[in-house]
Amino acid sequence: MVRGTEAVLEIPEGFEKVEATVYRKGDELILVLPDEMAIGLKIVAPPQPEDFGPPPAGFEWTGEDRPPKKGELFWSDIRGRVVEAVEDETGVNQFGEPTGGRKILHPVAKPAKPERTRLRLVKDDE
Repeated sequence: MVRGTEAVLEIPEGFEKVEATVYRKGDELILVLPDEMAIGLKIVAPPQPEDFGPPPAGFEWTGEDRPPKKGELFWSDIRGRVVEAVEDETGVNQFGEPTGGRKILHPVAKPAKPERTRLRLVKDDE
């Protein structure tokens, strides 16, 4: 068992300890092993949920980022406006590559129009 300042790491069975030299530059590491072999690594933080920012007028974010279903509204980064999905999206393009998701929206209930007054103006010809 290796104890660091914050975490305890259990070495899996079957692994042996190897002496190595480690160099760091920002988020990149280079491990130099004694048998003249070097390994380059990049430290990557887990993705953080994206802040969508304020929703367009008349809409609210659902908080979902996924391929939309037919009839759902989503924000189009390409068009820069709200778009309704014509068909269910699969999340992959014609080559089978992932396309990612879309920021799903739903409309905000519009306030009811105030009832019209029953006042009617009539022109008097006298």
